[in-house]
Amino acid sequence: MNEIEKIDARVKKELLLKDYKGKDRIVYAEEKRKELEDEKGLIPPFRAKVDTIPTLNWCTDGFRKQQLVIVSGPPKNGKTELCATFTASFIKQQKKCLWLPFEGMYEELFARFDTLDFYIPNYMETGRISWVEDKIIEAKQKYGTEIVFIDNLDFLRDPTAMREMRGISTNYATYVGSLVQSIKEIAVSQNILIFLMSHITKNKWTSNNLPNAEDLRDTGQTAQLADIVMMIIRKRSTQANEVYEGSKAIMGVMENRLNGRTKKIPLNLQGKVFVEIDDTKESVKQNEVEQEWDIP
Repeated sequence: MNEIEKIDARVKKELLLKDYKGKDRIVYAEEKRKELEDEKGLIPPFRAKVDTIPTLNWCTDGFRKQQLVIVSGPPKNGKTELCATFTASFIKQQKKCLWLPFEGMYEELFARFDTLDFYIPNYMETGRISWVEDKIIEAKQKYGTEIVFIDNLDFLRDPTAMREMRGISTNYATYVGSLVQSIKEIAVSQNILIFLMSHITKNKWTSNNLPNAEDLRDTGQTAQLADIVMMIIRKRSTQANEVYEGSKAIMGVMENRLNGRTKKIPLNLQGKVFVEIDDTKESVKQNEVEQEWDIP
């Protein structure tokens, strides 16, 4: 292409874009704000809260659609139980949930609930991202699901991304980052709330200090792409002959893009539900479960 042809192509492109009216066209910000306000007026506000963990509600102001929430911690330390607690609260709020339980059998999942008022695939395929997206769309169109739990990140696969990265200087962390980005894009495009369970780098955790976002397995991009990162560990006993202190656990909101609020929250597994406890009094805050907290 000579110089005249380049100029001609540029002019044609400029004229085409000047009249462009596609969905991603450039618009005036104030007009977009008014459009969003009008849409909010037509749609009831969505807030998913956890009635047994009031401090979490203070941190999050209620979970929102289009958010990606990472739930992480050492193996066998309560990630699935915590998400089951969330599900139980959301069911009470008449919010419809979908579970994609890649880790474990259906029987193991069902045993964590008192009621099974949520949705699952009849058969769990391998965790191809395209299949995950299809199941989320199917559940939304058939049943109106708004919240999705994926257990867990290690089972997700994206053959397309692998092919595209072939021959490019990259590593597994970059690939995992692309998986997390795909899940975030699904949350936004489908206007749903997604909880994605993930492991940390260490299989053994012998401290009562919570892992931080940098301890997420395989990639720092996971924390960067997520809206909220939460960690949970079982509380370790100070007694020589005991590993854990009963059914107590510690969860933490480690990263929070929405408002920056972070907290460590002591919990106790009561039956099949985690309940926030007053760690200074060693008693459950029964009367404060339904209250909105204003924590300094």
